[in-house]
Amino acid sequence: MRLVATLLLIAGLPVHMAVAASIHQHGVAQLDMVIEPPMVAITLTSPLANLTGFEHQPTRHEELAVWDATLVKLRQADELIRFPEGADCSLSRVELHLPYTPDSHEQMHHHAHEHETSHSAAHADLMAEYQYLCADSRKLNALELPLMHHFPAIEHLELQLITPDGQHRHMLNAGHTRLSLP
Repeated sequence: MRLVATLLLIAGLPVHMAVAASIHQHGVAQLDMVIEPPMVAITLTSPLANLTGFEHQPTRHEELAVWDATLVKLRQADELIRFPEGADCSLSRVELHLPYTPDSHEQMHHHAHEHETSHSAAHADLMAEYQYLCADSRKLNALELPLMHHFPAIEHLELQLITPDGQHRHMLNAGHTRLSLP
């Protein structure tokens, strides 16, 4: 029950505070996971450059295509995060917190020339929240994270886990995407 209270406290924080609390480092992303059977909540936070190759608001057609493809990929959580089949986990919610909301493609095209010269060194992060329900959480013994294959600019994935038996920290790299769960 205290894990649920912790999760609710974390969920109640404004998104910009949670994003600001993470360290912005290209090549590194954070994955926070709370397991409170039957619920599993996962938050992925990453510099936008790890996901799209750029951090500014997309303005050119090529950038818009990459942006749209990235959002589609992030919404397909089952392609990025895999649980053991026996745990019978199903995705119940996906929420993306974007660093900006792109205008319509036409408006962006009109303003492309203005933005081309204003691409500053500003940093932008993206946060994705996933919530799962697992029918048999006793079989929740591992996690496969192919998200690093889908986003090869993520070289290291820092994981923080809160489980019924405590807190855990792990670091995965692109060659090691499987995590044994306590």
